[in-house]
Amino acid sequence: MAKFEIKNLLREKMTAVMMVYPLIFGFLGRYLITNEIIEGQAMGVVATITALMAGFAYGAMAGFSLLDDRDDQVFDSIQISPIPLKVYIWFKLFFAYIMAVLGSFFIIWYTGAFDLSVERLLVISILASLQTPITALLVNSFATNKVEGFVTMKASGFLLLFPIGGFFFLDAKEWLFSIAPGHWAAKAVQYSLLSPQIDAVFVEMNLSFYQYIGFGLLYNFLLIIGTYAIFKKKNNL
Repeated sequence: MAKFEIKNLLREKMTAVMMVYPLIFGFLGRYLITNEIIEGQAMGVVATITALMAGFAYGAMAGFSLLDDRDDQVFDSIQISPIPLKVYIWFKLFFAYIMAVLGSFFIIWYTGAFDLSVERLLVISILASLQTPITALLVNSFATNKVEGFVTMKASGFLLLFPIGGFFFLDAKEWLFSIAPGHWAAKAVQYSLLSPQIDAVFVEMNLSFYQYIGFGLLYNFLLIIGTYAIFKKKNNL
């Protein structure tokens, strides 16, 4: 199944481009930061965007891959095979999620925006990449073809603006942006950026690093359950 999925993703130019799209952002972010073209809050915004980009891009990739399967009537073929359809769907989502975790880990590390331990870098990548199944399921809940899928992907992309907006607030106003699945990973990134000031009690945030991670994991898992329920209803599964 993994071999088939790789061939399936590389077959379409759009999904093939999406596989390397987040990495391009990583290279661009490193260039901007190492050449001191951006600094201060702008550096934090770039770091936030690059951290979240992998989860969204690989989610869109998985979403279009599922749309291709529906167009090619792969779902009908799977239903008469020994593999349950839901296992096939979740395998595709998990496959894209693992790619997103690896991509996010590389991007955050490569940009060099801040010095993180491997443990913190990994948990941020795990959390940020939970956008992958959410995006893929949203695309397939409200689209029946690639044109509609592209429109749905662009619409869901607006959710990436919420974590950027929340980056500029450290008080209770940040919760206005917490509806976005990427908000919690973005705040964990911001906490890491501000750790020296937080330790020196110059800056205060509403939650600690691992509280953002913990609440973010819970919230994103609830969103995954909700979007999967919508996906099943819309596709009569």
